[in-house]
Amino acid sequence: VYQKYIKGKNYVATSFVPKGKTPLALEGSSKAEVVEEKIVQGAEEAIDASAAATYAKTPSSFDRNVEPPYGPEPVVVIPAIWEQKLANGLRVYGIENTEVPLVQFEIVMDGGLLLEDINKVGVANMMARMMTQGTVKRTPQELEEAIQQLGASINVTATTEDIRVNVNTLARNYDATLALVEEILLEPRWDVKEFDLVKQSTISSIRQQEGIPNVVAGNQYNLLIYGKDNIRSRNILGTIESVNAITLDDLKAFYAKSVSPSVGRMHVVGALNKAKIVTPLNKLTAKWAAKPVAIPVYATPKAPAKSQIYFYDIPDAKQSVIRFGYPALAATDPDFYPATVMNYILGGGGFASQLTQQLREGKGYTYGINSGFAGTTSAGPFTIASGVRTNVTLESAQLVKSILQDYPKNYSDADLATTKSFLIKSNARAFETAGAKLNMLENISKYGWKYDYVKDREQIVKGMTVDRIKALSGKYLDTDKMIWLVVGDAKTQLPRLKELGFGDPILLNK
Repeated sequence: VYQKYIKGKNYVATSFVPKGKTPLALEGSSKAEVVEEKIVQGAEEAIDASAAATYAKTPSSFDRNVEPPYGPEPVVVIPAIWEQKLANGLRVYGIENTEVPLVQFEIVMDGGLLLEDINKVGVANMMARMMTQGTVKRTPQELEEAIQQLGASINVTATTEDIRVNVNTLARNYDATLALVEEILLEPRWDVKEFDLVKQSTISSIRQQEGIPNVVAGNQYNLLIYGKDNIRSRNILGTIESVNAITLDDLKAFYAKSVSPSVGRMHVVGALNKAKIVTPLNKLTAKWAAKPVAIPVYATPKAPAKSQIYFYDIPDAKQSVIRFGYPALAATDPDFYPATVMNYILGGGGFASQLTQQLREGKGYTYGINSGFAGTTSAGPFTIASGVRTNVTLESAQLVKSILQDYPKNYSDADLATTKSFLIKSNARAFETAGAKLNMLENISKYGWKYDYVKDREQIVKGMTVDRIKALSGKYLDTDKMIWLVVGDAKTQLPRLKELGFGDPILLNK
């Protein structure tokens, strides 16, 4: 194949270099002239979205204008789940799945960013990265080679609420892979050279994020949702200043107070039964003693009393990133899943949603837009997110506002039928992959839900009515109590946003 299709063949190569550093480009390359789109207000072409397209239909053996009848309603089959609490307090949840000879598992320790000093954010992320940079017994290279020889992958990451060890390995190598996880968890190397590299890499990532509008929007939105005194508002990478101030001793201290089975959960999906999963854990249990971990509680603010527009300026941006929403519900709130069902036709159903149909299909303002509720044991936000062309920033916001206001009034029986059909039928195959099964175990272990919580959700969908949807949308889609954030070109777009009707926009980066 190489000899026939690759060796000696003509090719196209692209070379991207820093501005003003053209000598670094590939030898013999010519400059690619990129014509940037000009920001012109009122340049939209009038398009009749309802106009039917004309085209020659492909011959068919049956009439494709007639929708085939629906088959029988699929039945959700919940995989068998087992559970075990180990001597050191670690809770283990598992699903045996023999389709492929693999085992995928994760060890989750509650805490993460929540355990950090708000004035020195970045420690959890750096500690997680350092844990795979060698062990007491192995250099970083030796550890990497040992993992590769087993055909495995082991990653440690930090999130807002936890530290996670994610592992994928062959079933026959489970014991050997677990031994490496034990080394990583209990015998980190704390190599000074690797620490310096991780610090440099983190600072580089922070600088890169400063030039990515979507990341800027996410960071600013979190600040507006949670407030500057709530650590959930902070970027888990930290700031350049906070990362520069972090020492290796800070990482060791954070490790000492946060890595404990007392706040741990293990989720396992794979081609091994309960006994073969749990028995090798006894060695880890004997070495890994539990200790108390006190996780601070940060209350999520209430929704704003009135709507306010915020703008973050990225000069000459050709696209505006929008984040509209407010602090809403916890995943454990009785209204969380019903509200998620309500949101399907609004912005959770892809091309079935009104936001996509109107802003993308109808107007061509955006490539994609979505909405949804995000909560855990703490209340999270309801968010509408998209990137729209700069010259239709106001028009996009006005259309979103109109859709939200009209949603309780125009929600129909057909909308409900579409919602029920998708949510019920998709559930039948929702737990096919190992990742989906792990997510199920995560929900059960974190929220204390029943093994068959999916069936309870199915009953919520089946019992949903148009009146219930209208009541939920009236309660959770109040355009007058939201944060309206736009990240884009201030000089051309900020003044126009006053027309949205929420007063003068506030510029966040004066």
